[in-house]
Amino acid sequence: MKRIVDNGYFNLIIITALFILFVEVVFFHSGFIFALLVAGAFIYIGRKRLPRRSGKILFWIGIIGAILNLVNTVAFQFLVIAIFFYYLFHFVKSKKEPVYITPLTESRESLRAQRQLLKNSFISRQRTDETVYEWSDINIQNVWSDVVIDLSYTVLPKGESVIFIRQLAGNVTIFIPYETEISVNHSSMAGAVTIFDHAQSFAPLQNVYMKTPEFDEASQKIKVMISMGVGSLEVKRI
Repeated sequence: MKRIVDNGYFNLIIITALFILFVEVVFFHSGFIFALLVAGAFIYIGRKRLPRRSGKILFWIGIIGAILNLVNTVAFQFLVIAIFFYYLFHFVKSKKEPVYITPLTESRESLRAQRQLLKNSFISRQRTDETVYEWSDINIQNVWSDVVIDLSYTVLPKGESVIFIRQLAGNVTIFIPYETEISVNHSSMAGAVTIFDHAQSFAPLQNVYMKTPEFDEASQKIKVMISMGVGSLEVKRI
């Protein structure tokens, strides 16, 4: 119950910030969208020209321009202040009402660290190994990243395996063996989606949920959950 309430407050902060940004752009800061588009163009052209020096310069000019443009908005300043007081309140509350956790048993459980196939990143291009590798569920968050996951080099364990990716921008490509059953739950603010023979061109507010016919009964299957701001998702058979 406490977690639901906390999430409700945090969601209220985000919604309020978005509303302030909308009012600010429409009535007071009409050049915001244009400036953001210019910064986006620099980022896009710069990425296309990487790793050349000119590409790096254009890319970082775009990144810095976009950040400065966002920082100068009242909505961003409200968001920073609101989040600061949100966590300050919980910090003070935790000091006054500390939570003590008592172990239920005295026995120790042995844990084994799993090798992570992909990592959280700010800006990156990453993919799974192009040689045989041991499968481990994927759960990553990125700011701007192109991700390629190839399942043809691994063997999925019995049961349901998971790919969970959250990122602000970038593209995700997943290669799936023909005999593997899959479900895909994808949402984005803007982007394109291609899942096998199903394709949706670039459009705002994409929300797609699909699964293969035998997914529910399969002994080996993969669940894919993607949440992104802007970017494309492509799922292919291999």
